[in-house]
Parts: sequence; C-alpha cells; structure tokens
Amino acid sequence: MSNPNHALAYRPEIDGMRAIAVVSVMIYHLKISIGDTTLLKGGFLGVDLFFVLSGFLITQILIREFNTSGSISISQFYWRRAKRILPPLLAVMLVSLPAAWIILLPSELERFSLSLLSALAFISNAFWFFELSEYGAQSGLLQPFLHTWSLAIEEQYYIVFPPLLILLMRRWSLRSALWVMVAAALISLVASEVLTELHSSLSFYSPTSRAWELLAGSILAALTLLNPTALLGGVLQRIVPALSLVVFFACLLTFDLAKLPHPGILTLPVILATCGMIWFMKPGDPVTDVLASRPVVYIGKLSYSLYLWHFPVFAFGRLTTLGSPPLSDMVLWVLVTFVLSIASYYLVEKPFRFNVAPKRFALALCAALLPIVGGMALIATGSLSQTGRMQALAALYGQNEMDNTVLAKATWGPLDVLTPDEEIGSWNALRPSNHEKTGLWFKRDDSRKMLIIGDSHSKDLFNAVTSNSDLFPEFEFARFNLHRKSLQEDLATLVQTPNFAAADVVVIAPRYYREYKGAVTTILAAVKPSGKDVVLLGPTAEFDVGGAQPLFDWYLQKSGADANLADLNALAPKFEDPGVKLREETLREMATEAQVTFYSRRDLMCSSAPKSCTVVTPDGLKAMYDDTHWTLAGAKLFGQRAAEAGWFSTELTNLTPTQ
Repeated sequence: MSNPNHALAYRPEIDGMRAIAVVSVMIYHLKISIGDTTLLKGGFLGVDLFFVLSGFLITQILIREFNTSGSISISQFYWRRAKRILPPLLAVMLVSLPAAWIILLPSELERFSLSLLSALAFISNAFWFFELSEYGAQSGLLQPFLHTWSLAIEEQYYIVFPPLLILLMRRWSLRSALWVMVAAALISLVASEVLTELHSSLSFYSPTSRAWELLAGSILAALTLLNPTALLGGVLQRIVPALSLVVFFACLLTFDLAKLPHPGILTLPVILATCGMIWFMKPGDPVTDVLASRPVVYIGKLSYSLYLWHFPVFAFGRLTTLGSPPLSDMVLWVLVTFVLSIASYYLVEKPFRFNVAPKRFALALCAALLPIVGGMALIATGSLSQTGRMQALAALYGQNEMDNTVLAKATWGPLDVLTPDEEIGSWNALRPSNHEKTGLWFKRDDSRKMLIIGDSHSKDLFNAVTSNSDLFPEFEFARFNLHRKSLQEDLATLVQTPNFAAADVVVIAPRYYREYKGAVTTILAAVKPSGKDVVLLGPTAEFDVGGAQPLFDWYLQKSGADANLADLNALAPKFEDPGVKLREETLREMATEAQVTFYSRRDLMCSSAPKSCTVVTPDGLKAMYDDTHWTLAGAKLFGQRAAEAGWFSTELTNLTPTQ
C-alpha cells in the first residue's frame, strides 16, 4: 500500500483549479452580453469542476483515515463538514436577511424565507426544481439563494458515500471498492443521460444525475492511493495538463445550457479534463506553475466564500437596478463580492474551520441560527412591517398592485372558480386540468360553444371573453391547456374530451415560441378533421426593457413621482419585440392556406395611428403583469376591444376570410 500522506500533501494548483471554477461561475452569472450571446456561456461548468474536486479531496481523506486507523469516524467526518460548510453559509444568511427585507416584495420575501430553510436542510436542489418549474416563475437570476442547490447535492452525496465506503473497505480491499465506485459512476452517468433526455431540469438538480461527477473524483482519489505514479512521466505528463486546460476552456466558451443536454455524455470532456489536470499536474509544468501562482491560489482559497456571496449580491443588484444592468454595476457587484468574501474568509471561515472548540462552535451556531429562524418565522406569519422602501413603492403605485406575482395568481382565479375540487394555478399550468379533460363546461342548449386551446396565453383570452360575456351573448366558453413540450400527448387527450366533442368553434390561442410553425401545423392537423369552425389567433404584443421589471414597473419606478402613466402607452412601441409582427404575418399566411379564420391579438393592444401599445388601461391600471401576459384588468379591456372589432360576431366557417 502506498503512503497516504504523500497523496495528501498540499497542492496549491488544486486551489488554482478552484479559482478557475469560481471565476467561471461568477462570469456566467453576470450574463455579460456580447452580440447575440453572453461571455463565457458555459461558465456553469465550473460547478462540475467543483464536484470532481470535492469527491477527490474528501475521498482521499477518508481512505487515508481508514488506512491509518483501520476505520473511519463518521462523527468526525460530519464535524469537519459542519465546520467547513455552516459558518460562512450562516454569515451570508445573516447579512442577506435585512437586505431581503428592504428589497424584496412580499411574495419574493416568502420565497426567500423558504429558500433559506431549504438551504439549511440541504434540500435546496429539490426546492428550486419545484419552484422554478412553475409556469411563469421569476428568473433564477433573481433568487438570492438559488446557488445553494450545489451544496445540497454535495451534502446528499456525503450522507450516502462515507458509510458505503466504510462497508466496502471493511469487507473488501480498496481495489475492490474502486471497481464498485466505477460501476456506480457508470450507472449514474447512464441515468443522467436518460433523465436529461426525459426532463432536463429535473436532471440538472438531481443527485442521481450528479453522483457520477463526484464519483469521478472519488475514483481518482482511490487510484492515486493505489498507484500514485501510474502514467506519470513521459509524454503524457508533459501534454495532458495543457490539453486538459484547453478542453475545459473550450467547453466554457462553447457550451450553452439552454441548447445542450446537461449533465450527461456531453459533460464527460469537462470531467475528464478536470481529472487529467489533477492527476498529471506537477511543479515545473507551465499549467501547474500558473495555477499554483500566488494570486490564483489566493482566489482559490476564497472560492467557497466567493461562491456563497456572489449570487445574493448579483441577485439583489439586479432587483434594485432598473432595466438591464450596465457593466459599471456588474463591476461594482464583483467588488462587493470580493470585499464580503475576504471579510468572511478571515473573520468566519478560517477561525471556525481551524481554531474553534466544539462547545464554542455550537454556541456560535445557535447564536447565528436564532435571528435567521426568527426572521423566517416573522416572514411566514406576515409580522414584518413594511419597510420605508415598500411604503414609498405603495404610495407610488397607488391603486396598482406592485407585486406582479399577486396579479399573476389572480389571473388563474376564474379557472380555479370553475373547479371546486381541483386547485388551478401556475404550479400545474403545464398540463390540462382534470376538469378540462373530463368535465363538460357548456350548460345551454341555445349557445354556440367555443373551446379556447393553448398555454397560459389561452388562459388570458379565456379571461378576456368570459369577463365580457355580455358582449358575446350567443357564446359559452371552455378552455383546454396545451403545452409545447407535451403537444402530441395533450392533443390526443383534447380530441377525447367532452368539451371538444360539444364545441362548435375551436380557438387556437397559445404563445408562439421558436418552433411555432410546426406546432401550429400539428394543432391544425388534429382539430380541423372534426369539421368544427377553427380560429387561429396571432401573438400578443410582447415588451422587454431588460432587467427584472416589466415595462410598467420599470417606467413607474424610473420616473418616480413625476411619472405620467398616460405617456407610457405612447412609449411602449419602442420596447415591443419586433419578432411579434413577423410571427403574426407568418400565422396570417398559415391561416389563409389552411382556410381558417385569423384574428390579430396584437391589434387589440397596439395601434399605428397614433402609434401606441396599451400597457396601461384607461383607468390607469396595469394591463400586463410581465412582458407577455394580461392582467385581469388588461383582459377585460382587450375583451371589450375584441367585441368592438367584431370578433366571433359573424358566422364562422372554414372558408371565412382572414381578418
């Protein structure tokens, strides 16, 4: 057996690798625009590098302890993990709580409180999967503790791995344990590939899909202890570190999380490159010397604090920036992150990791947890009074609701009222409700029955016509949810529903995404053979000012007390997505070709003379709660305009000319 102390000698280049990982993640989260892309769009892979390093270093410690004493103390292992993980995490929470209280809106503050609880329980990967999977969820970049999902993955791994390693090494040799780790890594890799294909978001946050990355580090640790000189020397020693670094940076520059399946086989080059650097780097090698240089190592030592601090700083920065954050703001965020990280490292991380006795550690832990838990309890009970900022915003917004989450939730209310035994909301908006699948919503014999199909935009149209039912007296209305990711399955269900069988008119009213041409063709092919009248709606107008706020909120907060909401509708066309007009023309042509009726939703919102788009109703209310969806007040107004424009007022047939 090799000397375990040799494998655990301090290697400054490992801290250099940590520096690469944390800087990559920070740049990725800044989202610095370069043309049509962002700087270091694959920077999220820094987390994967962290996983490998973590598996490598901790497995070395565990195996060394077993080789030295014949056993592994689980209590001591978790004691070391607690000293390493908890003090800096609690410090970030303590500072973030008052910042959240000042900055966040009520719904955001409630979510923030739950995110703290999930981070403390190391289940935030599960929490954020469910939270961000809700339809219309707020951007992950605005969630101060989203990044703790990776800590949860690591701690879940270390709940399972050490006891299994003890069991394996007591029964078999390290070599046998190594083969079990290899088999487990291969199973996890295959599982990640399958799960990523089935549900990419679930795979991203799943410990099953991430275990093979941590196991890669554990396997490497076992190999270094079994044969620390294998493959060292010669040509591999000279080229692998540089080649590995090139591969890693190539992936950082080219990987796009939105377009490539991750984690899975495509992540393998990053993991192998990380392992290659760990195994082959040695003093005197150019890559090793750069990574072991003092400035790089210093950043690596700060890496845990930098990782913890950067995301809350960036998120709070975005939430308090009107519009797209300028580069100067991002530079400030980075500087604040480094200042807080350095202070945290020297005042919290180092002392509690190396110099604090167990009793003092426990007292400090309780002292930190008390205000954190107390703050969460106050948030949960609604006992926190409004801050000066919230009071000022409330005065500025007047009759308008400043919390768009509240407005969004209200738009699901009309559908929820129709389903007394089933809650309808954004949490289940990606699939048809049971009431939509099995219920018959039409009650009158003398009515024309209209079924509105699509995603949440069809919900907005349903609200528009049902809130103006007196303007459409001959119609009854029903709605069925279609989601683009399960379109074929949803359509197969749709044509079997009682509402579809009874409907005289089917209105296609989704939001139109990148693949909209194929989706519309598929929908038309499913509903036209029924012989029903079919209406294809164009897209709604969409607006984007950049940043966290929709157009209405951006304008009101930017203008302050001088805001004149009457001017906002005239300003709105400057911020309209130009792609909407292009999609509308294409859809108009598709309707003509398919011989179905076409109506323009955009025309309900925007006019060319005078040039304006309605984001504020005549009563001064928000017409949209985000960049694309109508509020109830907006739906009421646009429904009235649809009636005035003669929508559905003439007999619809498959030969009706497009309008």
